[in-house]
Amino acid sequence: MTTSMNDDNFKILGNKSFEEMNLPPILYKYRDWENDFHKRILTHNELFLASPASFEDEFDCKVPIRYDLLTDKEIYDKYYYSSKTENPHFNRQQHRQFARYWQKKGLLRDKKRLEDHDKEFFEKFNRLFGVLSLTAIRDNYDMWDYYANHCTGFCVGFHTIPLFNLSQYFGGGGEVSYHDTLPIIKETDDLEKKHFLQIHSKLKKWGFENEYRLTKFNVLNRQITIPTNIYAEIILGAKMSDKSRNEIITVINSLFPQLKILKTELMNSTVSLYEF
Repeated sequence: MTTSMNDDNFKILGNKSFEEMNLPPILYKYRDWENDFHKRILTHNELFLASPASFEDEFDCKVPIRYDLLTDKEIYDKYYYSSKTENPHFNRQQHRQFARYWQKKGLLRDKKRLEDHDKEFFEKFNRLFGVLSLTAIRDNYDMWDYYANHCTGFCVGFHTIPLFNLSQYFGGGGEVSYHDTLPIIKETDDLEKKHFLQIHSKLKKWGFENEYRLTKFNVLNRQITIPTNIYAEIILGAKMSDKSRNEIITVINSLFPQLKILKTELMNSTVSLYEF
């Protein structure tokens, strides 16, 4: 029942490369210029790998394992094949005895024990795991309103493939899927599938985010610094103050002189983009 937390065990589902995943060419991060921490995305080329514990969605990265769906045979088989790994010197009969012994112990039927195990796992998971959330859309009003301080902030676009291929910072990634009900994850699913479903599954109420994620196990530093050439464009919010606009333009001209700058305009809840 032990779950390993390292990037060697987490790959893209189906072992597809990023180039094979038909990712959008540019992915975006909405930010608030009034927040000094958010400014660092431009002033320090800094991105932040968030802990799942900080997410507003209580189910995000926390889809539970459905131990209750295990059959008696699946429990027996789990222990039998576990014995082959743990006890390579055993003969066939000893592997069977090992499996029957642990099956009768009933550990995978003990609801309280399983709840304690999941609590311990997710506490460790929150400490060690980091997520960079991005979106494929740059002109969605809800995103500007929710994540860019009511359209007073800004949005940064990144070249997707070069960003995703920063293997020194990221161990996996891909598109988030949205569901009416969260997917069922069984104990018998392989580790790669479990991790992918837990990390890339959200309820449909969050579908407006059109999210893509980059992730990392065993995070040593949640702040990472990325090369300037990964930046694709900067978009200014329609309600950004003159002061903020002048400040951000000064930073862009100094640190990103070749970067494309766009501005937004609002008509009711419709966002339009124009060259600055």
